Amino acid sequence: MRFLLFIALTWSILFFIHWLPYASLSVAFGFELPYWGIALGLLSGSFIFASVLVKKVRNKLTDMLYFVAATWLGIVFITFSFQLLYQLVHVFTGLSSPLAAGILLIVSLIISVYAVYNGQRIVFKEYTIPILGLEVAVRAVHLTDIHIGTVHQTAFLKQVVQMTNQLSPDVIYMTGDLFDGSAPISASTLEPLNTLKAPVFFSHGNHEEYEGLQYVRDTIKDINIDLLENRMVIHNGIQVVGVNDKLSLGDDESLAIILGELDLDKNLPTVLMYHTPVEWDAAREYGVDVMLSGHTHNGQIYPFTLLVRLFFKYINGLYEKGGTYLHVSPGTGTWGPPMRLGSQNQITLLHLVPKA
Repeated sequence: MRFLLFIALTWSILFFIHWLPYASLSVAFGFELPYWGIALGLLSGSFIFASVLVKKVRNKLTDMLYFVAATWLGIVFITFSFQLLYQLVHVFTGLSSPLAAGILLIVSLIISVYAVYNGQRIVFKEYTIPILGLEVAVRAVHLTDIHIGTVHQTAFLKQVVQMTNQLSPDVIYMTGDLFDGSAPISASTLEPLNTLKAPVFFSHGNHEEYEGLQYVRDTIKDINIDLLENRMVIHNGIQVVGVNDKLSLGDDESLAIILGELDLDKNLPTVLMYHTPVEWDAAREYGVDVMLSGHTHNGQIYPFTLLVRLFFKYINGLYEKGGTYLHVSPGTGTWGPPMRLGSQNQITLLHLVPKA
């Protein structure tokens, strides 16, 4: 019942996002499509249908259908945003112009093409983080939210690996959502990870939970990455802690409880990998010097960024508080629409240096 209610609510929201641009343009240009309600209903459910289909039947055709449906969803969202702005101007000023509505439609399509292009690009970003007690400088790469599945597959992962190796890191921290969850993937899909030229530590994200943690464990068991599930290892003189995403934690668990159980040495530098950028204050209380997160995608497609800011205090970049740091990556890949607008796919190089 809860699942059916979720589908109904999602479909209703998607229907509204489709309906408003149609209603705005139909009024502006004086037309009405026959059976428009059925057409909008089918288009609204296309991403849901494609998501279910690619889970059940995985082949090139269903992959393509998913890609098209996901891209269409992004285009409609961008068009919806512009037509919503047009309607707000109309409501508050009474102005109505078919020319303005048409220009906004063209602008929406042009921006959508750019967003698809931008969604395939990966950029570098680097920060320097001084850490008290660190004896030797460490070049660390932060990867997160690669989302390997239906849209991003082996070719994309090879690109990520190649670009990461170019940075000559000493260590790679991967903070969840390596799996997209849109379709099952095999160990062969992740094979490029074995060509990374530095040790890799990986912690779960919410999409690993959706995919199934045991399935994830089985898939990566022969991949050269170290999965940290609520545990700590020492590497390069740093306590590297990986905690499962909060979605995977039980009702009687929290980040603070898990960190308390690990008995961390506060005299050693500590890096925490925790997918969702929350509970930073709790991490700081247990001596975490650097917390690494992702999850937010920096909104991925503007103006969705504005909505993300309502739910998360920290959504992108490097934050500092009392000599400790939180890095929230916008993600290395995309989820849903293979598009980026006002955000970028990012690989982050962190220069961890001794603090005087």
